[in-house]
Amino acid sequence: MIKNNTSKLLTIFFSIIIILTVIGFVMKKEYHFIYNSIAIYLSYLLFIYLENKKKFNVKHYIKAFVIITAILHNSFGQYFNLYMISNWFDKALHVFGTFSFSLFCYSIMDSTASFFSKSKIFIFILITSIGITIGVFLENLEFILDNIFKTKNQHGLVDTNLDLIFNIFGAALAGILVAFSKIPFTNK
Repeated sequence: MIKNNTSKLLTIFFSIIIILTVIGFVMKKEYHFIYNSIAIYLSYLLFIYLENKKKFNVKHYIKAFVIITAILHNSFGQYFNLYMISNWFDKALHVFGTFSFSLFCYSIMDSTASFFSKSKIFIFILITSIGITIGVFLENLEFILDNIFKTKNQHGLVDTNLDLIFNIFGAALAGILVAFSKIPFTNK
């Protein structure tokens, strides 16, 4: 039961892209990517369910950033294989993805807790820390999945370290944007 038209449109758009991507993976016989698509989509549905239960509230443009990140990763990076054929795609997605998820997590935290300081420095440090933590978590997840499923998400120490550096850039950009702009990031 999605209550807002914009949320409905985002969900329909995202659902169509995920379905088409999964069909593409089936046609290409790349079944291992289907699990990733399903996990991403179920995570999104869980978020929508919790948001509709008024556990938290996230601005539509931040949801759109997260959906774009998921589509870029799943459809472009994995299906169209941009991770392998492009030198810049992975690094740009680390910046944009960490930026998006930093805003997303901060928005959830800020809409559910009222104890946050309004200090610009505190907000910058908080959001940057959130983004860096997300980036480290995802790099560890890549490592675990590579070992369990014998995939090649990580391409050595230089790749991992560059990913972490670009995650820091994305997190810091989100921190700067929230701390020093007048754009509303929550629905308070």
